[in-house]
Amino acid sequence: MDIVKKFHIGSLDHMTHIDNLDSIFEHGLLAHNNPYKKKDISNTDVNSRRDKIETIHYRKIHDYVPFYFNPRNAMMYKNKNEDIVVLAFSKKIMQQQGTIFTDRNAATGRVRFLSDTNQLETVNWDYVWSTTWAGLPNEQEVKEVMMAEVLVQNMVSMKDLMGIFVKNIQMQKYLISRYNLSSKQILVKPNIFFA
Repeated sequence: MDIVKKFHIGSLDHMTHIDNLDSIFEHGLLAHNNPYKKKDISNTDVNSRRDKIETIHYRKIHDYVPFYFNPRNAMMYKNKNEDIVVLAFSKKIMQQQGTIFTDRNAATGRVRFLSDTNQLETVNWDYVWSTTWAGLPNEQEVKEVMMAEVLVQNMVSMKDLMGIFVKNIQMQKYLISRYNLSSKQILVKPNIFFA
C-alpha cells in the first residue's frame, strides 16, 4: 500500500509569517539560513538545537526546508498571536533528492532521522494526527511526534505549491489582492490555527 495514502498525508505544510511571502514568491522556499527572511517565527532555544548535524547526509538541519505533516502543533501554538500562513506543498517533494524524514521534531534529543518513505511505517501516526497534546499522560511524547518533519535540502520551488491555508477571510482577501491569486488557492482553515 502506498505510504502516503496509508497515513492520510494530504499535503506537506510549511508555516511562515505573512511578511515572508514576498521573498518566498520571488526566490522560492529556502532553507532557514537565507538572506531574504524578514520575520523569523522559530523559537530561539529550539533553533539552537536545530544547529545540529543529521545522521543521514551529515548536514545541518538548518540546511533543509522543514515541512510538517500536521501543522496544528506546538510551533503553531507558540505563534498563535502572529500572522501565520501555512504553505501547503505537493507530496511529490518527498521524492526530491536528499530529502529526509523525522519521527518527531528534529530539534529533540530522541529524534530518529529516516532516509526513505518506507521507514515512515515506524512513526506513530496516531500521535502525528493528534488534535492536542495538552493534559495527556504522555504529553511530551505526543507534542514531539505531532511535529514529525519532512526535510528538503536547500530549496523548494513554488511550482509545487498547492495552496495557502489562512485563519480568516480578511487574510484570504489580502493575499488574493496582493499576489493576484484565486480564492481556490487561499483556503480559510481556522481549525489548524489556535485562537
